[in-house]
Amino acid sequence: MRDCDANQRCVSGSCKGSNESAGQLGDSCAATSECGSGLTCEVAASGFPNGFCTVACATGACGSGACAGLASGATCAPLCTSDNDCRTGYGCCPGLGSVCVPNGACLPGACVRTVATSPLPSAQVIALGTHKVGEQLSFNVPAGTASLTIVHQAKLAGLEVVFQGSLIDNSAVPSLILKPDGSKAFDRTDPAFNTDSSSDGGVDPSGQYSMFSLYSPSTAAFTIPNTSASLTAGVPAGTWKFVVNDFAYECSARNSGCSDGGVDTDTYDLSVLLKPAPTANIDLAFYIVGDATTNTGQTFTHINAPTDPSAQRMVQTMTSVYSAQGINVRNVNWYDVSATDKTRFGTHISADLTGPCDELNQMFTLSSAHPGNTVNLFLVQAISAKSNGGGTVVGIDGTIPGPASLSGTVHSGAAVSLSDLFAERAGSSGCIGPTNIGNCGADEVAFTAAHETGHFLGLFHPTEEQGRDFDPLTDTGKCPCALCAAAVDRSRCDTQTQSNPVVMSGPLCAATSGPCMGGDNLMFWQLSSTSKGTVSPQQAAIMMRSPALQ
Repeated sequence: MRDCDANQRCVSGSCKGSNESAGQLGDSCAATSECGSGLTCEVAASGFPNGFCTVACATGACGSGACAGLASGATCAPLCTSDNDCRTGYGCCPGLGSVCVPNGACLPGACVRTVATSPLPSAQVIALGTHKVGEQLSFNVPAGTASLTIVHQAKLAGLEVVFQGSLIDNSAVPSLILKPDGSKAFDRTDPAFNTDSSSDGGVDPSGQYSMFSLYSPSTAAFTIPNTSASLTAGVPAGTWKFVVNDFAYECSARNSGCSDGGVDTDTYDLSVLLKPAPTANIDLAFYIVGDATTNTGQTFTHINAPTDPSAQRMVQTMTSVYSAQGINVRNVNWYDVSATDKTRFGTHISADLTGPCDELNQMFTLSSAHPGNTVNLFLVQAISAKSNGGGTVVGIDGTIPGPASLSGTVHSGAAVSLSDLFAERAGSSGCIGPTNIGNCGADEVAFTAAHETGHFLGLFHPTEEQGRDFDPLTDTGKCPCALCAAAVDRSRCDTQTQSNPVVMSGPLCAATSGPCMGGDNLMFWQLSSTSKGTVSPQQAAIMMRSPALQ
């Protein structure tokens, strides 16, 4: 359908004056008075372009329409057979029963995208309600606050945008965050908050007050402090401000470089989580999704996990890794999932498919069955990755940081392969005695679980695979390509590509001083013979400021 003029609205497929005719189901409106009897107006500020006459399914019949289960609630919408039957800004959504809904509301039929509530004490949760991209919001931070986390949860928001010819997830991230004195805590458009790559290690983001460097579609958490600079400066008390934003909104700007997906109508549920002081206790929940057999021939379940030697060795090793920097693994719970969920997720997780509606992130929504402030780790049989030469990876997180304290969202956890949990190299002492990731599969899985938990709590890789990008901390040890790669590869450090990278492996980064360090760190990008599970003081400080620690 074509757009009506600015002083008109769409009523039953025709353009009418603002008070000429009562709107029917799905017609545009600016107020409920413009809708027919029994209908109310969902206004543009709620994510319905030019308003939408409707009624909640629970309170009225849908008449000639049908009930559409939107994230904002079950709402009546007009039926359709194609997008041509819907107004501008709306599409015909088969997954919701072939009804006209805002473009950002149409999800695949099996896709769950819930808005969760934090169980933290009320004094630590600032609920800001539903807001549209581009709005500036404010909140107050008490004196002595250790961290703040701004949380976007999609109500009506598209899944993807096309930027410079590439399809990418529609991530949510504040476009601007202002401290109480008006200075910037973060700015998406300011180069000072977007450090370039540096093959010689001369540039890293540790001097930025905050950073954003990973996609976070649909559900997004932005925690401060997350760099050395903000750890040092702290979180000042007073009134903070930020602008609600996602990639789709950025794409709606002129000359954005986007060819599709740009809209300025997406809406999010916004909240801010405050942490009064650093804390050291962490609770873990393991979900047994993949099929596995213990070394005694039993099917691995939540019943035998608490006493199984391999499972307990894994927990013991993970506990040891964190306790070295004063973090205490306090409670550990084990959960089974349904046979249907095992079939869907156990062997079908791909590290290349990480959108909100892909299997990886849909698996994380299973955590809604056991809400609470826990880090959720999903044990799967394998994680495939075409980008890894068609091989497998041992773990992958939802996003950095994860939405701490929120259960059931598309990023409420991390996936860990359990394929080696019950493995022990023949002829070795294996899982007896000190940690031995080379011979004890349980230790290897423990390191992977601890690594992915670190991501959930806000930690990045000290050095990325190609040796050009580094974490925002000064005490983790870096391994820049130009200084540490094999001599024959150093000339390629600035010209390497994803398909032909210079791989900065653990042994290249095993020095105990100088520029080629970090291979021993828990968060090094690769689990190798040099891995020791080392956690630096600043890494521990970041984790202790996550809302997930208690």
